[in-house]
Amino acid sequence: MIADRQVDLQTVDRFAESLRSRGKQPATVESYCRDAQRFLDYLGRYKVEPSQVEPETLLAFQEFLRSDCEERDNSVRRTVIGVRQFYRFLSDSQAIRATPFDMVPIPVRDDRLPKGLSPDDVESLLRSALSGRPEIKAARDAALVSLLAHEGIKANELIGLRWTDYLREKDRGSLRINGSRSRAVPLSAESNELLAAYQDLFAQVKHPVIVGSTEKRMFIAFKGRDAASPLPVMTRHGLKFILYELGDKTGLRKLNTEQLRHFAVSYLIANGRTPDEIMQFLGLRRIGNIAKHIVKDKGTAKTRIIEGATRQA
Repeated sequence: MIADRQVDLQTVDRFAESLRSRGKQPATVESYCRDAQRFLDYLGRYKVEPSQVEPETLLAFQEFLRSDCEERDNSVRRTVIGVRQFYRFLSDSQAIRATPFDMVPIPVRDDRLPKGLSPDDVESLLRSALSGRPEIKAARDAALVSLLAHEGIKANELIGLRWTDYLREKDRGSLRINGSRSRAVPLSAESNELLAAYQDLFAQVKHPVIVGSTEKRMFIAFKGRDAASPLPVMTRHGLKFILYELGDKTGLRKLNTEQLRHFAVSYLIANGRTPDEIMQFLGLRRIGNIAKHIVKDKGTAKTRIIEGATRQA
């Protein structure tokens, strides 16, 4: 057995290399490695070596995620899957004798729709974003919210966008989404207007970190007081923090991309898009929760019709 001291950051790096060699998508590699590091950090808190874990250790970690970190059930489920994959890698590479986690059941997926956002909620988020400072950060945040809420673009897809992926015309625009589910996404009028405003401000940025970057990403990050220092790449953690901050300002505690993406389904349905079109726009391979949204939204519409008829009577 390899000494436990070698199960460290370099081991996580080798885990990433193994995942990439198996054809895993960059977002999956990043997610699994983040899960692995979180688990190693958790073990470190209690001075437990990676080879000393038992099935109960993973169960305790699940409870830690739910209670201390207040993670949602599906988030816990995804993290557990990442940790199991990491321990299979440790076993296969003989860093540990065997993984004890294959006998631990994966938490059941919660297929209920998350608590829905209303159009007023999204408008409040956009107003809050646009009221921020500096102006370019406000424009960036508003464009992010709109693309999540109206087009349903995934977090990792947003982060990977470059300006060359944006086709901008006078009254309309579209985005080219690259990757395993590449597609062209037509933009709503509001998203196109907000993204165009952000692009105009971005073009004025003369900071050497941005000008000299080879990344040329669409969405940059900011740090420091008054967001004075730009960074060429925005991370998933950075996006999560942006939404948390906007959510706190508007009374939507722990706002996340999943809520906005689910709102996008309802938004597209309300704008007359068919299930096939929505699957294409969102890069989905199966109808999944779209069917639930259709039933839910039809039920809501039926309720409104009945309520309206009652008032008229």
